[in-house]
Amino acid sequence: MSDATAVVTEPDRPAPMRVKRPVVVESPPPDAPGTIRKPPRILAFMNQKGGVGKTTTAVNIGAALAEAGHRVLLIDLDPQAHMTLHVGIDPSATEHTLYDLMTDDDVAAADITHQIGERLAVLPAEVNLAGAETELAPRMATGLAQRILKHKCGALLDPAANLFDYAVIDCPPSLGLLTINALTLAGEVIVPMQAHFLALQGLSKLLETVLLIRQSFNPALTVAGVVLCMHEKQTILAQEVMGDLQSFLAESHGRDLPWSGATLFDPPVRRNIK
Repeated sequence: MSDATAVVTEPDRPAPMRVKRPVVVESPPPDAPGTIRKPPRILAFMNQKGGVGKTTTAVNIGAALAEAGHRVLLIDLDPQAHMTLHVGIDPSATEHTLYDLMTDDDVAAADITHQIGERLAVLPAEVNLAGAETELAPRMATGLAQRILKHKCGALLDPAANLFDYAVIDCPPSLGLLTINALTLAGEVIVPMQAHFLALQGLSKLLETVLLIRQSFNPALTVAGVVLCMHEKQTILAQEVMGDLQSFLAESHGRDLPWSGATLFDPPVRRNIK
């Protein structure tokens, strides 16, 4: 009978505890003399229709940019707080959120910033954010209500502060005051949508809103493009909608419109449960 070989293994050890990073925005090291700082690129992910993959796209783009070495600020302007939940923050357990930032003059953006990782931070949302539009309504006549997010985030996104390379805004599924604040702050709009006929009609209204904001609060606002989500390329409808989108965007090239340089991002995000 052959000899048996005994294998000795160490006992299982408990997984190390994950220590939550402090809520703090750290100042970067000083620049070398003569360094020119670029302003952060501010992207608003916007669609007045819900359930089109807007939050999922925004969070994953932000995380991918952070993995690529960029410093990213996520801004959750949706009262559903799905972006906040996506990065592991419980809105109900958070002392201050974007609701406080928008409605309380004494709250600064740095006060509500949560550091998620080495290069990723978030301004969280909560359900009370839905009431911010009503509370800010008296300031709309003066234009202050439409600019409050830009005013409050000025210190965080100031090129002189050099804290972030990108800001990614998850807009609510509406064209209300919160979305107007996002468009007033943003430099570019990305439209996640599904290749459905009614989605094309909604895109027309969305672009009208972008044009109005460009003519009033944000002359530099542009539409970077459209990203198709939950895409089923094998369907005839999807192919027809893609063709219509490409034709529409091509016709706008060279015109004085916010979407004159927009593109249909390729490849689309296919429908996949994983």
